[in-house]
Amino acid sequence: MKNSDLYARLELITPEFDHSLSLPQRSPKVTQVWGRSKAYLERIGQLLLRYFCGSSELRIVTKRDGQGNDYFAAYDPISQAHHTFTSEQALRVWLDERYYH
Repeated sequence: MKNSDLYARLELITPEFDHSLSLPQRSPKVTQVWGRSKAYLERIGQLLLRYFCGSSELRIVTKRDGQGNDYFAAYDPISQAHHTFTSEQALRVWLDERYYH
């Protein structure tokens, strides 16, 4: 071992990085697939978080009964209550009462 090598090791001097060497670039196809995969994984993470931690957001869906009539089904996670409404107006009244009480 040369004295200069020993000195560099003792002084914890690292060799200079050769900037002429560069990492290979990703192809556009790999970047595109990674972008879609990343968005997909983020969505799965959000769904898992909602599943395990719950959500306090009110959920309202439109459904159809056996006779073909539309109705609104609402779920309030805070009170853990399910409500059904035959009209949008009735749903809106309930929402206003829920908000102000």
